[in-house]
Amino acid sequence: MKSFLRLTGTLAALTPIFSFAQSNVTLYGLVDAGLGYANNVAPKPGAGGGRKMQEMSGVGVPSRWGLRGGEDLGGGNVAVFVLENGFSVANGTMLQGSRLFGRQAYVGLGNKTLGTITLGRQYESVVDFVGPFVSARQWGTQYGAHVGDIDNLYTTFRINNALKYQSPTLWGVTLGGLYGFSNQAPGPKGTGFANNRAWSVGGSYTHNAFSLGVGHFHLSNPSAGSADGSNANGAVVGDYSNPTAIFYTRPVTSQEVTGVGASYAFDAFTLGGAYTYAKLRYADHTSFSMSNYELNARYRFTPALVAGLAAIYSIGDVGGAQSIANISAGPHPNWLQFNAGVLYSLSKQTDVYGAVVYQKALNGALTAAIVNVGGPSGANARYQLATTAGIRHRF
Repeated sequence: MKSFLRLTGTLAALTPIFSFAQSNVTLYGLVDAGLGYANNVAPKPGAGGGRKMQEMSGVGVPSRWGLRGGEDLGGGNVAVFVLENGFSVANGTMLQGSRLFGRQAYVGLGNKTLGTITLGRQYESVVDFVGPFVSARQWGTQYGAHVGDIDNLYTTFRINNALKYQSPTLWGVTLGGLYGFSNQAPGPKGTGFANNRAWSVGGSYTHNAFSLGVGHFHLSNPSAGSADGSNANGAVVGDYSNPTAIFYTRPVTSQEVTGVGASYAFDAFTLGGAYTYAKLRYADHTSFSMSNYELNARYRFTPALVAGLAAIYSIGDVGGAQSIANISAGPHPNWLQFNAGVLYSLSKQTDVYGAVVYQKALNGALTAAIVNVGGPSGANARYQLATTAGIRHRF
């Protein structure tokens, strides 16, 4: 009897070890810090601006740490999860609205033949499939994002309550889609199933040196997730608050973005670009739409040294009103932007970078807004020039 009890205890103690052997968990992260300068920064559109020199966190690539893992369930099936936190190196605080895992938080099941389904806070399809082709996501730093990040390619917001699917890659093609629930029951007028929900679809194709990505997303009443909104538990919550997100200064009833990106690699030289079309409808029955055209190129001088250049032209259209206060004085504001950047790898895990971004408001546009530089240009300037240099380490 005593031998039996000892054997049972031993097996019980070993059971977690056997289970753990089928799983894996990885701690990973990236720490990015640098110095930044902007010639003219204001707290909000229309206010006076001035020069700004600052120590920055996550300008090259946003700082983060996370846990990711999976378990082999047999038969080609796996369980997966990611918990990813964004933080500021400059002051140690959490980002994304002080969320513990504000960058990503999801769990799901995958199959090597059928694809992967995940649930949680996730990226939508335009970010997934078009984002990799813009210079800001390669070497241009977050300063190089399109004006106001109206197309969300530098992730002004992520999607809560999201059910997401991604297919396996077959003949170079990968497909994906997402639905973000409002998590709200029917109630007074304007609330319920469609109040602050999201959906997106997209795909990519790769063949030899050529790559292509397309995507589309739609948000219904995303401003309901603001501090005084009607649904603080919906798909987009509290993410329109960045001072350089100049197109979200009034309540948004819907947002749509369609994008396409492509690149072709000629040995050390890669030529790429992207086009996005974004449309915002506001609660006052006006609207604003913008087309962004980006052409970019990068050259790898050595295995450690990469440099790039990009030109971006943005064409706006004000609908239902002749102006947007402090942003546009006419129906068709334009913005011109140039990005230049360089990356040098000190090792496989550590590199240094530098970037210069110039943005000019044209044709009735009153405000420049280099993303995350600290604020839009002041009333005394219609352009911004921002520079940054930093170091980042991956673990």
